[in-house]
Amino acid sequence: MVIKTTLTAKNYNATLKPALKLFKGDIIYVEFTLVYSLISSINGKHVEDSIPLNTLERVELKLKTPSGEIETFESLEIVENRARFRIQVSDEIGEYPFMIVCYDSDGCVFHLPPCDYTIVDTI
Repeated sequence: MVIKTTLTAKNYNATLKPALKLFKGDIIYVEFTLVYSLISSINGKHVEDSIPLNTLERVELKLKTPSGEIETFESLEIVENRARFRIQVSDEIGEYPFMIVCYDSDGCVFHLPPCDYTIVDTI
């Protein structure tokens, strides 16, 4: 089972569509389509640049757990601008932050702005 969602980061803010809602105790694959753009000014004119993500060496998903610890999951694969992870969801329900960290072969590290994920109870 794969949950697919798109993380769009713009102007140091991030949105996730659809929202990431997980059930406690799940062990699933999550695939993020990563879209990142920066607004910069060149000669007083605003220009939007997209950062290519298909040249990344690895991508990490850092989840803050209900206890405040950070769990790190390394991507299983990166295809174009999609990164896939296998995660095990905590048993504590609530809303928690996560962050995606990108690494390239030149040793550069790039953090996408944080987003929230929700853990809900099963019936």
